[in-house]
Amino acid sequence: MKPKIRKHSAFTLIELLVVIAIIVILASLVVGNVARAKMAAHRVTCMSHLKQWAMAAQLYAQDNEDVLPREAAVDGINSWETTAASTNRDVWYNAVAGVRTMVHYAQTPSSQQEFYSNGGIFHCPRARFSDVAATYPNFSLAMNSKLMRDFERQPGVDPDVSAPAALRFGGVCRLTDIKDPVRTVLFADNGVAGEEKLCAAQEIYTGQPKASAAQFPGRHNGGGNIAFAEGHVETVRGADVVEMEPGPHYGKAIHPPRKIVWCPDPALVP
Repeated sequence: MKPKIRKHSAFTLIELLVVIAIIVILASLVVGNVARAKMAAHRVTCMSHLKQWAMAAQLYAQDNEDVLPREAAVDGINSWETTAASTNRDVWYNAVAGVRTMVHYAQTPSSQQEFYSNGGIFHCPRARFSDVAATYPNFSLAMNSKLMRDFERQPGVDPDVSAPAALRFGGVCRLTDIKDPVRTVLFADNGVAGEEKLCAAQEIYTGQPKASAAQFPGRHNGGGNIAFAEGHVETVRGADVVEMEPGPHYGKAIHPPRKIVWCPDPALVP
Protein backbone atom coordinates (compact mmCIF):
# COMPACT_ATOMS: atom_id res chain seq x y z
CA MET A 1 0.00 0.00 0.00
CA LYS A 2 1.45 3.33 -1.07
CA PRO A 3 1.69 6.02 1.64
CA LYS A 4 -0.38 9.17 1.13
CA ILE A 5 1.68 12.22 0.20
CA ARG A 6 0.44 15.49 1.62
CA LYS A 7 0.35 18.41 -0.73
CA HIS A 8 1.60 21.66 0.81
CA SER A 9 -0.07 24.82 -0.53
CA ALA A 10 2.18 27.87 -0.93
CA PHE A 11 2.00 31.40 -2.29
CA THR A 12 2.90 31.80 -5.89
CA LEU A 13 5.23 34.62 -6.82
CA ILE A 14 2.34 36.67 -8.18
CA GLU A 15 0.30 36.19 -5.01
CA LEU A 16 3.28 37.20 -2.89
CA LEU A 17 3.79 40.37 -4.95
CA VAL A 18 0.08 41.23 -4.59
CA VAL A 19 0.28 40.83 -0.79
CA ILE A 20 3.40 43.01 -0.63
CA ALA A 21 1.70 45.67 -2.77
CA ILE A 22 -1.33 45.69 -0.47
CA ILE A 23 0.90 46.04 2.60
CA VAL A 24 2.78 48.94 0.98
CA ILE A 25 -0.48 50.72 0.12
CA LEU A 26 -1.87 50.26 3.64
CA ALA A 27 1.42 51.45 5.17
CA SER A 28 1.43 54.56 2.97
CA LEU A 29 -2.14 55.33 3.99
CA VAL A 30 -1.24 54.99 7.67
CA VAL A 31 1.90 57.13 7.31
CA GLY A 32 -0.05 59.74 5.35
CA ASN A 33 -2.76 59.90 7.99
CA VAL A 34 -0.18 60.19 10.76
CA ALA A 35 1.59 63.00 8.89
CA ARG A 36 -1.67 64.85 8.32
CA ALA A 37 -2.66 64.40 11.95
CA LYS A 38 0.73 65.76 13.05
CA MET A 39 0.38 68.79 10.75
CA ALA A 40 -3.11 69.45 12.10
CA ALA A 41 -1.86 69.20 15.68
CA HIS A 42 0.97 71.65 14.92
CA ARG A 43 -1.47 74.08 13.33
CA VAL A 44 -3.79 73.99 16.34
CA THR A 45 -0.88 74.44 18.76
CA CYS A 46 0.37 77.40 16.74
CA MET A 47 -3.09 78.95 16.80
CA SER A 48 -3.22 78.50 20.56
CA HIS A 49 0.10 80.32 21.01
CA LEU A 50 -1.06 83.21 18.82
CA LYS A 51 -4.32 83.40 20.76
CA GLN A 52 -2.36 83.72 24.00
CA TRP A 53 -0.21 86.53 22.58
CA ALA A 54 -3.26 88.40 21.30
CA MET A 55 -4.98 88.13 24.68
CA ALA A 56 -1.80 89.20 26.46
CA ALA A 57 -1.46 92.27 24.22
CA GLN A 58 -5.05 93.24 24.91
CA LEU A 59 -4.53 92.87 28.66
CA TYR A 60 -1.36 94.96 28.39
CA ALA A 61 -3.35 97.67 26.59
CA GLN A 62 -5.99 97.66 29.32
CA ASP A 63 -3.27 98.43 31.89
CA ASN A 64 -1.50 101.06 29.75
CA GLU A 65 -4.09 103.58 28.59
CA ASP A 66 -5.10 101.35 25.66
CA VAL A 67 -1.55 101.41 24.21
CA LEU A 68 -0.30 98.13 22.76
CA PRO A 69 3.22 96.88 23.54
CA ARG A 70 5.95 97.79 21.06
CA GLU A 71 6.54 95.33 18.22
CA ALA A 72 10.36 95.56 18.37
CA ALA A 73 13.13 97.21 20.33
CA VAL A 74 14.99 98.37 17.21
CA ASP A 75 14.34 98.30 13.49
CA GLY A 76 15.80 95.11 12.05
CA ILE A 77 17.19 92.14 13.93
CA ASN A 78 16.88 92.32 17.72
CA SER A 79 20.02 90.79 19.23
CA TRP A 80 20.05 88.73 22.42
CA GLU A 81 21.53 91.72 24.26
CA THR A 82 18.89 94.07 22.88
CA THR A 83 15.98 91.85 23.90
CA ALA A 84 17.29 91.70 27.48
CA ALA A 85 17.88 95.45 27.89
CA SER A 86 15.90 97.11 30.68
CA THR A 87 14.78 99.84 28.26
CA ASN A 88 12.90 97.23 26.23
CA ARG A 89 10.59 95.84 28.87
CA ASP A 90 7.60 97.28 26.96
CA VAL A 91 8.33 95.25 23.79
CA TRP A 92 5.81 92.44 23.32
CA TYR A 93 8.32 89.65 24.00
CA ASN A 94 9.00 91.15 27.46
CA ALA A 95 5.71 92.83 28.28
CA VAL A 96 3.63 89.79 29.19
CA ALA A 97 3.30 88.66 32.78
CA GLY A 98 3.15 84.98 33.65
CA VAL A 99 5.58 83.62 31.02
CA ARG A 100 9.34 83.51 30.73
CA THR A 101 10.27 86.52 28.66
CA MET A 102 13.30 87.34 26.54
CA VAL A 103 14.93 88.93 29.59
CA HIS A 104 15.28 85.35 30.87
CA TYR A 105 16.12 83.57 27.62
CA ALA A 106 18.82 86.02 26.47
CA GLN A 107 21.07 85.68 29.51
CA THR A 108 23.39 82.77 28.66
CA PRO A 109 24.12 80.37 25.77
CA SER A 110 22.25 77.71 27.73
CA SER A 111 19.13 79.84 28.19
CA GLN A 112 19.34 80.89 24.54
CA GLN A 113 19.14 77.23 23.54
CA GLU A 114 16.25 76.89 25.95
CA PHE A 115 14.45 79.62 24.00
CA TYR A 116 14.10 77.16 21.13
CA SER A 117 13.60 73.97 23.13
CA ASN A 118 11.28 75.18 25.89
CA GLY A 119 10.11 78.61 24.74
CA GLY A 120 7.07 77.06 23.09
CA ILE A 121 4.76 80.06 23.26
CA PHE A 122 7.22 82.06 21.13
CA HIS A 123 7.16 79.53 18.31
CA CYS A 124 5.10 77.70 15.76
CA PRO A 125 5.89 73.96 16.17
CA ARG A 126 6.24 73.63 12.38
CA ALA A 127 9.06 76.18 12.22
CA ARG A 128 12.49 74.78 11.46
CA PHE A 129 15.49 76.80 12.61
CA SER A 130 18.85 77.00 10.86
CA ASP A 131 22.26 77.48 12.49
CA VAL A 132 21.72 81.25 12.19
CA ALA A 133 19.18 80.99 15.00
CA ALA A 134 22.02 80.58 17.51
CA THR A 135 23.46 84.03 16.67
CA TYR A 136 20.28 86.00 17.41
CA PRO A 137 16.73 85.10 18.50
CA ASN A 138 14.51 84.01 15.61
CA PHE A 139 10.81 84.55 16.23
CA SER A 140 8.55 82.18 14.29
CA LEU A 141 5.57 84.08 15.73
CA ALA A 142 5.65 87.87 15.79
CA MET A 143 3.67 91.06 16.26
CA ASN A 144 2.36 93.03 13.28
CA SER A 145 5.01 95.60 12.32
CA LYS A 146 2.51 97.81 10.50
CA LEU A 147 0.87 98.86 13.76
CA MET A 148 4.00 100.93 14.44
CA ARG A 149 3.59 104.65 13.97
CA ASP A 150 5.93 107.61 14.30
CA PHE A 151 5.10 110.86 16.03
CA GLU A 152 6.44 114.21 14.92
CA ARG A 153 7.52 116.37 17.84
CA GLN A 154 6.60 120.01 17.63
CA PRO A 155 9.61 122.38 18.01
CA GLY A 156 9.88 123.67 21.55
CA VAL A 157 7.15 121.35 22.82
CA ASP A 158 8.15 118.68 25.30
CA PRO A 159 6.48 115.28 25.10
CA ASP A 160 3.71 114.48 27.53
CA VAL A 161 5.65 112.78 30.32
CA SER A 162 2.45 111.25 31.68
CA ALA A 163 1.85 109.31 28.48
CA PRO A 164 3.22 105.77 27.99
CA ALA A 165 6.72 105.65 26.54
CA ALA A 166 5.48 104.02 23.34
CA LEU A 167 3.37 107.10 22.63
CA ARG A 168 5.94 109.66 23.77
CA PHE A 169 8.83 108.40 21.71
CA GLY A 170 7.09 106.76 18.76
CA GLY A 171 5.52 103.34 18.95
CA VAL A 172 2.48 101.24 18.27
CA CYS A 173 -1.02 102.61 18.11
CA ARG A 174 -3.72 102.41 20.71
CA LEU A 175 -5.97 99.39 20.41
CA THR A 176 -8.96 101.65 19.77
CA ASP A 177 -7.13 103.30 16.83
CA ILE A 178 -7.59 100.11 14.82
CA LYS A 179 -10.56 100.82 12.56
CA ASP A 180 -11.20 97.26 11.38
CA PRO A 181 -10.15 94.95 14.25
CA VAL A 182 -11.86 91.89 12.76
CA ARG A 183 -9.55 91.96 9.70
CA THR A 184 -6.46 93.61 11.19
CA VAL A 185 -3.44 91.45 12.07
CA LEU A 186 -2.17 91.62 15.66
CA PHE A 187 0.14 88.58 15.70
CA ALA A 188 1.01 86.12 12.94
CA ASP A 189 3.21 83.28 11.74
CA ASN A 190 6.59 84.75 10.87
CA GLY A 191 9.32 83.42 8.57
CA VAL A 192 12.64 82.45 10.15
CA ALA A 193 16.13 82.41 8.66
CA GLY A 194 16.62 79.56 6.19
CA GLU A 195 12.91 78.84 5.78
CA GLU A 196 11.54 78.57 2.23
CA LYS A 197 9.66 81.65 1.07
CA LEU A 198 5.96 81.49 0.29
CA CYS A 199 6.43 83.73 -2.73
CA ALA A 200 9.62 84.37 -4.73
CA ALA A 201 9.17 88.15 -4.46
CA GLN A 202 9.04 88.17 -0.66
CA GLU A 203 11.96 89.39 1.40
CA ILE A 204 14.39 86.78 2.70
CA TYR A 205 13.04 85.65 6.05
CA THR A 206 15.06 86.86 9.01
CA GLY A 207 12.98 85.94 12.07
CA GLN A 208 12.68 89.49 13.38
CA PRO A 209 10.12 90.00 16.16
CA LYS A 210 7.82 91.96 13.83
CA ALA A 211 5.61 90.34 11.21
CA SER A 212 4.52 91.56 7.78
CA ALA A 213 3.14 90.11 4.55
CA ALA A 214 6.67 90.17 3.12
CA GLN A 215 7.74 87.80 5.94
CA PHE A 216 4.57 85.67 6.06
CA PRO A 217 5.42 81.95 5.58
CA GLY A 218 3.33 79.14 4.14
CA ARG A 219 4.36 76.50 6.66
CA HIS A 220 0.78 75.36 7.25
CA ASN A 221 0.09 73.70 3.91
CA GLY A 222 0.69 76.89 1.93
CA GLY A 223 -0.90 79.18 4.48
CA GLY A 224 -0.32 80.58 7.94
CA ASN A 225 -2.04 81.47 11.20
CA ILE A 226 -3.08 84.98 12.15
CA ALA A 227 -4.41 86.39 15.43
CA PHE A 228 -6.59 89.41 14.72
CA ALA A 229 -6.98 92.56 16.83
CA GLU A 230 -10.57 91.66 17.65
CA GLY A 231 -9.36 88.41 19.25
CA HIS A 232 -10.05 85.50 16.91
CA VAL A 233 -7.37 83.32 15.29
CA GLU A 234 -7.61 81.91 11.79
CA THR A 235 -5.57 79.87 9.32
CA VAL A 236 -5.33 81.94 6.14
CA ARG A 237 -4.20 80.94 2.66
CA GLY A 238 -0.96 82.57 1.58
CA ALA A 239 -2.67 83.94 -1.52
CA ASP A 240 -5.09 85.86 0.72
CA VAL A 241 -2.22 87.54 2.57
CA VAL A 242 0.56 88.07 0.02
CA GLU A 243 0.21 89.57 -3.46
CA MET A 244 1.23 86.74 -5.78
CA GLU A 245 0.93 88.59 -9.08
CA PRO A 246 3.71 90.84 -10.48
CA GLY A 247 3.07 94.49 -9.80
CA PRO A 248 3.85 97.26 -7.29
CA HIS A 249 2.82 95.07 -4.34
CA TYR A 250 4.28 91.77 -5.58
CA GLY A 251 5.46 89.77 -2.56
CA LYS A 252 3.95 92.31 -0.16
CA ALA A 253 0.53 92.89 1.40
CA ILE A 254 -2.46 92.94 -0.92
CA HIS A 255 -3.67 96.51 -1.38
CA PRO A 256 -6.39 97.65 -1.34
CA PRO A 257 -6.95 94.99 1.35
CA ARG A 258 -9.53 92.28 0.85
CA LYS A 259 -9.41 89.67 3.61
CA ILE A 260 -6.39 90.91 5.59
CA VAL A 261 -5.61 94.41 6.90
CA TRP A 262 -2.17 95.32 8.29
CA CYS A 263 -2.41 99.04 9.10
CA PRO A 264 -4.64 100.63 11.79
CA ASP A 265 -6.46 102.39 8.93
CA PRO A 266 -7.28 100.09 5.99
CA ALA A 267 -6.79 103.01 3.62
CA LEU A 268 -3.08 103.21 4.43
CA VAL A 269 -0.60 101.37 2.23
CA PRO A 270 1.22 98.73 4.32
